[in-house]
Amino acid sequence: MFTNKIKPILPCPSIKEQVAFYENLGFTTIQIYNRPNPYAVVRYGTLEMHFYGSKRTLPSENPSMCYLEVDDVNRIYEEFTSGLKKHTGKIPRSGIPRISKLKDLADDRRFMITDVGGNTLFVGTPNTELSDPAFFKS
Repeated sequence: MFTNKIKPILPCPSIKEQVAFYENLGFTTIQIYNRPNPYAVVRYGTLEMHFYGSKRTLPSENPSMCYLEVDDVNRIYEEFTSGLKKHTGKIPRSGIPRISKLKDLADDRRFMITDVGGNTLFVGTPNTELSDPAFFKS
């Protein structure tokens, strides 16, 4: 059976730092290439992300974003934050890198991560029931 997937390819100034950050979250490194160009593949369950090294990438100016839809955002959030705290001693809430608190929105429950390369990931689980239609009235 064929499974449709999307695998984002995002920039970062340092493959080594990028991979270390994602390993701290709980991702597994699948491959790292140094030649002909810096490139890495990391995986967390069925989520796979690719990164390419670009010295021109400034984390504070990186506009790259990606939405990761997951089955259990609460579990993922707990695993990511506990991994960061275990490896870095803290859960960074500001600056780069950072991870937000969980938020309940009309469409989903989510949190945001900005990695060491400045890429922003929105990680969320869609709400199973639509909000009361009165919510949309002005």
